[in-house]
Amino acid sequence: MNIKPIILCGGSGTRLWPASRKRMPKQFLSLFEDKTLLDLTLERVKLFKSKKKPILISSKDHGFFINDALKKNNLKASTILEPMGKNTTAAIYLGAKFSNRNDTLIIMSSDAFISDNDYFARKIKDVSEKIDKNNWLIFGIHPTYPAEQYGYINIKLESDNKLNNFFKVKSFVEKPSKKKADSLIKRKSYFWNVGIFMGNASMIIKSVELHAPEIANACDKAYNTACHNQENDEITFDTEIFDNIPAKSIDYSVMEKTNNVFFTPLECKWDDIGSWDALSKIANSKKIKKNIFEISTKNTFIKNDNRVVAAIGVEDLIIVDSDNATLVAKKGHTEKVKNIVDELYSENMEEASEHSFENRPWGKFTNLLNTEYCKVKKIEVLPKKRLSLQYHNYRSEHWLVVKGEAKIFIDGLVKILKPGNSIDIPRRSQHFIENKKNETLIIIETQLGTYFGEDDIIRLDDPYNRK
Repeated sequence: MNIKPIILCGGSGTRLWPASRKRMPKQFLSLFEDKTLLDLTLERVKLFKSKKKPILISSKDHGFFINDALKKNNLKASTILEPMGKNTTAAIYLGAKFSNRNDTLIIMSSDAFISDNDYFARKIKDVSEKIDKNNWLIFGIHPTYPAEQYGYINIKLESDNKLNNFFKVKSFVEKPSKKKADSLIKRKSYFWNVGIFMGNASMIIKSVELHAPEIANACDKAYNTACHNQENDEITFDTEIFDNIPAKSIDYSVMEKTNNVFFTPLECKWDDIGSWDALSKIANSKKIKKNIFEISTKNTFIKNDNRVVAAIGVEDLIIVDSDNATLVAKKGHTEKVKNIVDELYSENMEEASEHSFENRPWGKFTNLLNTEYCKVKKIEVLPKKRLSLQYHNYRSEHWLVVKGEAKIFIDGLVKILKPGNSIDIPRRSQHFIENKKNETLIIIETQLGTYFGEDDIIRLDDPYNRK
């Protein structure tokens, strides 16, 4: 099968708050024991057994998540790293531009759950051999309930509107009201839009140029000035040029305007895991995390990170406990999680978008204390990794090694610190930490100063090409 997968890895997954946040959206969360939705997507891609290298499109901030997933799944791919999200039209257009013009592209998101990977691979192989290079092919699922969170595809069922056993698409319906969705599912011509597309790369480029010329023109400027790192096969863009690209979905900009869209159904279970209700129907909470205890509890889904969660005498609940926020919701109401997040944003609460920890290409840090004049972090540096050479204008730092061996570079000098050793890093000193050993290095960092924002990291040399 010589199709080229284009995997869209954007989106914030707000409805899976508090697990999913801006810096760690749902596609990178280990929701299925040790597997993420991206892992499951890459497993499907490997079943294609295509000679064409996939393209993954992601936020530049999440590039290291992509690299880790590719390494974990033993898969080579090209990565397009966007400086900011511009919705699906730009991502699909750029994916096509960075492909061979004769490639048949299968475009799908990284955050959907499909129950039968083998069936999906067979389906993709079958339709790829029948598709007309002049047409789009879109996939859908026969609806099983009146979903308000999905778009719908209306197809022409008449035999004279079929081509190679594909149905002509008549129209699209964006996320309907409950009442309208209830009427749509009673008609055989309506299907859920699962956001999976197939088409010839050249046709896709021409389609966007015709129906969304302002997006195509802006993307062309970004494409022509892009930087392609051949060593790690990563493509990055000039931020100012990329910022001029209009942000529109492919459905609005192209699909609803063109007349060359055909449809084929998927005969398997599919879910975009857009809510805790959806996830609770698929995953067993006890397999997701330990330290969950229930007495006289019925039909309740519990997910935690580390803390013990005990439930007594409750039923029909969703309970999600994270590092700095806890959600308790009645089943059937988790679509309203986004409203909670909006309220948190209105109150300027950092819990709306941030965990108390952040993953970085070199490991992670966890905020332990944050006051006006002092901030304390736990820093974990993975084996054979190092931080950037940097300095700070508004703070000094004190590092205490808790576990492992730290190689410290400070103003041209090298120091080796072992557990119990510590060192002071004065303000504006140029420094970085390196872990040369095979175990994770743990350091407690105490910051003292007048400002502790992450934008007071002035990088002079970075192995991960960050600014």
